[in-house]
Amino acid sequence: MSHPKAISPELFNTIRQDVARYIKKKLKGMEIDVTDMELHNSSLTKTIRVYVTLSRTTNLKALYLAEQMVMKELSQEFRLQVHAFYWRYLPEEKLGDELSAPPSH
Repeated sequence: MSHPKAISPELFNTIRQDVARYIKKKLKGMEIDVTDMELHNSSLTKTIRVYVTLSRTTNLKALYLAEQMVMKELSQEFRLQVHAFYWRYLPEEKLGDELSAPPSH
């Protein structure tokens, strides 16, 4: 089966949760703690972008290897091409502080 030229917004919305769940499960198996994830469909590049927020620091080499493995598996399982992973570290303590802090004006 060949790769589609583009992912329609309707199809992307249908599979988004399954793909996110799949990625989180794979990363958890690699002992990478994910606190948040967003998937974005890019009609320009005909790929998806994955934004991952981590609760603890992780070795950059481990993130690179995880990214390569997950990208390959997404291509095989879902016939999706990933443009890039964007990793962000946001410790839970900091997240809690941001939520409890009064807004500044």
